[in-house]
Order: sequence, then structure tokens, then C-alpha cells
Amino acid sequence: MKQEQLINQSEEKIESYKNLGKCPYCSGKIVKRGIRKKKFEEIQIYYCKHCDKRFTSQITKNKTYPLKIIIDSLTLYNKLNSFEEISELIKEKYGIKITSRIISRWLEEYKKYLPFLRMREFAVKKYSKKELVEEAKMIHQQVYNFKFHRAKLDLILNEEFKHFKFRPLKEFLELVSSECPHQIFREKQERASENKENFDLNQVKIISRKSSAIDLANFVVQAVSNNKMRHEELEEFMLFNDSVTVAVEVPVLLDSEDINHYKYELNFEVPFSVKEGDYITGHIDLIQVRNGSIYIMDFKPSAKKEKPIEQLTIYALALSRLTGIRLYHFKCAWFDSKDYFEFFPLHIVYKIKKKKRFNKNQMRLNLNKEATSLVLPEDHTEH
Repeated sequence: MKQEQLINQSEEKIESYKNLGKCPYCSGKIVKRGIRKKKFEEIQIYYCKHCDKRFTSQITKNKTYPLKIIIDSLTLYNKLNSFEEISELIKEKYGIKITSRIISRWLEEYKKYLPFLRMREFAVKKYSKKELVEEAKMIHQQVYNFKFHRAKLDLILNEEFKHFKFRPLKEFLELVSSECPHQIFREKQERASENKENFDLNQVKIISRKSSAIDLANFVVQAVSNNKMRHEELEEFMLFNDSVTVAVEVPVLLDSEDINHYKYELNFEVPFSVKEGDYITGHIDLIQVRNGSIYIMDFKPSAKKEKPIEQLTIYALALSRLTGIRLYHFKCAWFDSKDYFEFFPLHIVYKIKKKKRFNKNQMRLNLNKEATSLVLPEDHTEH
């Protein structure tokens, strides 16, 4: 994509950067009011009818280079490229020359989005660019770009003892490229995302919280106009730049044997069955390892309006079976650039039966009855 293509993209649909919903000064209603031409791009100007101010997105303010070029440069650095190599790759892709000094400045300015930097110094000593990440393009009715960050997962597993038990996850991810049963995914199978069976949500807590995933999504999606491309760009950025995402677009499946194992051996409440020879398939957006758990993550552009609980629970059941790791160690989450929600999939399928409770008076009454029944009758026998 050359310089003029960047400009054409902006002209086609000005969504490349932060689309403001209200005035940052007075929270009043805003409208789009013209375009500002910069050296390498065009950006949207907004106008507030309430306070009569004109402004642009803060993310692009005082920036010479498009955010997409900045993001690509940061990711290329964490792909173990040198400054000189990054400069050449950006020139080849965009027709824009950037210097080592500019790249260094960006790394400092945006380091809060780059937790992997602390791991990079260890990864560069042990892994080559080719060994860093395992990649495979999978044609499963549509194209999925599976990627597994080998170096990051190695560092996570060896860094903290509580993550050592997740070594089977690494063994599974290492085999995905070579042993994935592609034919099953290419055939018409039930998709986890299409499963509408209602799990029992009793005892399930869906927790909304602050997460670094929100900040990363807010940063990345502003640089891409196309929704599908936003998805891919965010996965790529998180895989190479955060410190917890270890794989993206991971294929998983469940068959009748798996479902029967959960239903009849573990007594889990699974509200559906699978015929012998059929499968439920899906692709996990992101897998993270953090805080002693494996997180199954899904990016949803309107997270607050969606509840992909069934889909994520099926993903967790599938990955648990494929790795042999107990469901207890999994968490599921979905997010966008504003909200993040998570839950325990174990709470969906396994319910703790509550013991019957008595009030204090009832307990005293029961104790008195037990005591009375133990009193022996008097002996009235005459001697």
C-alpha cells in the first residue's frame, strides 16, 4: 500500500482513527465537519454544536505519520527485526521512509502497549525470527491464520511455577500445524458460534472489569477501517506485543465421545448431544496464559450487547479435552475497545448442590427430639 492508497482509504471511509461519539470538552453532540490534510494522510474534523469547538481525534493529534505505520513498526520490532530492517519493510509496504530515531521514539512513546519488550531481550538470545512464532494458513470453509508464539509461552511456563502445569497446552499448540484434521473443518459441521443450546446460567457470575485488552483494542482498532481487518490486526498486535497472548485462531473440536465423557463420567450439565461421526468445530480468537489460568478470549465489536457464553463454553470444553487440562483452570472472556467480561466455564456445566439449611430454633428442636429418644425407660420390676 503506497502513500496515495493510504489517502484513498481515508477518502473511502474515514474510520481509520478514533470515531468520537461526543465532545471531549463538554460531552455535547458532535458532527463531522470536513477533512484535514496532513503530510501522509487525511483525518476527520469534528464540530461540537454545544461549545462551538472544532477538533480531531486525540490519537492522531500532532502525529506526522499514520497510526497504521506506527503500529506496524512496533510489531515488526517485536518480531525481532532491527531498526534498519523495519525502515526497509515500511518503505517497501507504504512508500514512506522512517528513520531509526523515529522508531526508537515510538517504542518509548507507546511502551505501555508493548509489555513484550521485557521478554524480547530473553527471546532474542534463544530464538531466531523463524522459531519465534509457528504460523499456518488454514482453509476451513474460510481462511484462518493460526499463529502460536512459541517463545512467549516458553517464557511464561518457565517464569512462574503456577503455570508449569500448562505444559500440555504447549504440546498441543506445537502439533496444530501438522496434525490438525483439516478435512473435518472443511466439511459442513456444526459451528460452536452457531450453537444456540441454552446452558444453565444459575450460579454463574459474569464479571465486568478493567483489562489491558480494552486498552490494546482501543489503540489498534483506530488504525483500521474494515471490521474483518480490525479483528486480524488486533490478534496480530496482541500476539506479538503483549506478554500473555500465546496463540490466535486456534482450531478446536468436540465429538460424541467428548460430550459423553463430560455428561456421564464427570456429571457435567451439557444441554446437547453430538451424533457419532459428527463434530462441533470452532476457532478460538486468542488464548492467553496469566494469573494461573488459561484464558479463552473473543473480540466482539459490540461486547456490551453480546453474550457469547455458549460459544466460549464449548471452546473451553474442547480445549480442555484436547490438552487434558482440567476445566477448573480455564476462564472465558469477551471484549471490545470499551468493555471486558469474563466468567468461569466450570460454573456453567457443574453446579454445586446446596445443602438444606435449618434455622437455629429448628436445630434446637431436632436436638431435643434426639435427646428424648435416647432416655431409657425406668425399671419397675418388683424384687
